[in-house]
Amino acid sequence: MADTTRKFALLAGAAAASLLVHSAHAQVPGAAVTPLDAVTTSATRTSAVAGDAATSVSIVDREEIERRQGQSIDDLVKDLPGVDANGVPRNTVKQITIRGLSDERVVIRLDGVRDNFSSGHRGRIFLDPDLLKQVDIVRGPGSLLFGSGAMGGALNMRTIDAEDILKKGATLGGRAKVGYQTNNSERMASLTGAARASGADVVANVTRRSNGNFHDGPGTDIPYSGDEIWSGLFKLGYDIAPGNRIGFSTIQFRDDHTIPLDANLGNSTATSSIVDRDTAQRSYAINWAYASPTNRHLDLKTNIYRNEVDIYEKGVGGSATTINRRDATKLRTNGYDLQNTSRFALGGSDAHALTYGVDGYADGQDSSRNGAPRTDYPVAEQRVYGIFVQDELDFGKWVTLTPGLRYDRARKSATGSATTSDVEHFSPKATLAVHVTPWASPYVSYAEAFRVPSLTELYVSGQHFPGNNWVPNPNLRPETAENKEGGVNLRFSDVLRPGDRLRARAAYFVNDVADYIQEVVTATTSTVTNVSSARIKGGELEMRYDARTWFGAVGASALRGDNLATGQPLSDTPADKVSFTLGYRFLDSGVTLGGRSVANAAQDRMPTGSQTTGGYAVWDVFASWQPTDELLRDFRFDLAVDNLFDKAYRRSNWNTSAPSARFYETGRNAKLAVSWRF
Repeated sequence: MADTTRKFALLAGAAAASLLVHSAHAQVPGAAVTPLDAVTTSATRTSAVAGDAATSVSIVDREEIERRQGQSIDDLVKDLPGVDANGVPRNTVKQITIRGLSDERVVIRLDGVRDNFSSGHRGRIFLDPDLLKQVDIVRGPGSLLFGSGAMGGALNMRTIDAEDILKKGATLGGRAKVGYQTNNSERMASLTGAARASGADVVANVTRRSNGNFHDGPGTDIPYSGDEIWSGLFKLGYDIAPGNRIGFSTIQFRDDHTIPLDANLGNSTATSSIVDRDTAQRSYAINWAYASPTNRHLDLKTNIYRNEVDIYEKGVGGSATTINRRDATKLRTNGYDLQNTSRFALGGSDAHALTYGVDGYADGQDSSRNGAPRTDYPVAEQRVYGIFVQDELDFGKWVTLTPGLRYDRARKSATGSATTSDVEHFSPKATLAVHVTPWASPYVSYAEAFRVPSLTELYVSGQHFPGNNWVPNPNLRPETAENKEGGVNLRFSDVLRPGDRLRARAAYFVNDVADYIQEVVTATTSTVTNVSSARIKGGELEMRYDARTWFGAVGASALRGDNLATGQPLSDTPADKVSFTLGYRFLDSGVTLGGRSVANAAQDRMPTGSQTTGGYAVWDVFASWQPTDELLRDFRFDLAVDNLFDKAYRRSNWNTSAPSARFYETGRNAKLAVSWRF
């Protein structure tokens, strides 16, 4: 495996060198920016340039989102270092993996609304990617910022605003978009309207997607992988005064599809126990931000939200028991987030940015089967709240120190259980960045994170499978993580031509996870317990270059996960990965052409008895055209082909079943979208 890692490092270096050699031919001057120049609040809760943050954070911007024409969030982030997805190739059950940790060990937020849903393998992300303005992936433990669950990191998503739809200077307008994808015959149509006047702005969208079954690389039909999806967005904002803004938003999602219960892992070939599943998610949020133009101690942000998830399943195939089954699975989350940042000089520091606040949420879950409570998703509730403080201290132009501390408390209870679970935890974090030159800023960081056991993990009971019953364990301890990380941020301008930009980040980390929670199954019983400790370590590289005409990116990651209790490798650690993108913009005509490749090494570092996965490389090409002539200037055309050579491959995570029981990933997929702004 070490030899494989060296090969990937050489390939990443070669790709970067190729990118720079190609860009040397560009002679058109002008300012350029990369996604690492994007502003994010995901790294420290304050606005920061992603490439300058002493935290591993990657950005997917609006241009890239449109170019990729994603059917799921995985289509947007699959080439990022340290990031992968479970549940593929079925879109409806996908989950994001960050640094080898997934499920509830990754915090998911959409416009500040926390998504805590997790039930079996029914998926967690119910959203149309075309609604997104920006995706932030924070890698590494982040409980200081996000509370319970951020063991591997966080996925933060922001939806479009009126400014993303309206033409420059317009007060009323919209966008119509249609698309088609060949692999699963997907048809997509979207209509968005926006307006602004007298300090107010509004944007509203409705989107429809309809698709049949996917086909994998060898051309095999993946049954029950089609979807019928409606989604919508409404956002209203009002600028009360400069720096003083209030807003309301709601996002609606509904997916009607038929799926085998045994195929919830996504790539399983099982076709028994067929259910007609209706998935609905509704979120509502009210937010207020006030940055005083005269008082540097007042930069206030508040968000109050509600998130509702409903899944209804009706048996339509399989045994008589399945056909007669009617299941309902529900989660309600009410949450709040309040923070303020005070800026001042004190104690030898030229500048402090002291951020402090409180946040919390209450989850209530319930389920039924044919009208009776269902014990595999017990009726239960939890209340979690946290208090946090963080100080960003700048010592001249040379050193930035960012210490922080968070306290969380959680209380959980379940109907029919006499035991109440109470948990409290402190999560410290500290980073030190030294700006040794204008172009290099090495940093080190230490962060702790935790995850309180889920309501299902604590209170699950009843039959697991015939002859085997669940034993509840309300005394589960929270998982904890301690992460040590070192890295360097690099920034260069005018490297090969005036106005170009090169940004890069390299990082190495060691994440020790204690009290890891997992299922323990014996001949007659199953229980969820704290059984082991684990260590995940590795390195990541991300590089972005833009010269207005030529642009490109290189990403690479190599992770190693070990169960320290057994001495065995962890089963779901992604394989070594390298990706690169290279594109060219014809500025006079508005045409952009490019290609992308993602290569994964073989994953043979698995627990005894587990399946290994072969290495592979997948190639994509893309083209977009935004006409510059008067007649067509309001149109945009996007054409792409994913998996250009129809490669048959499987990812390494969720890979415990024999190859004969698993589908390959989706094969070649040609994609076309046309949008019109009016």
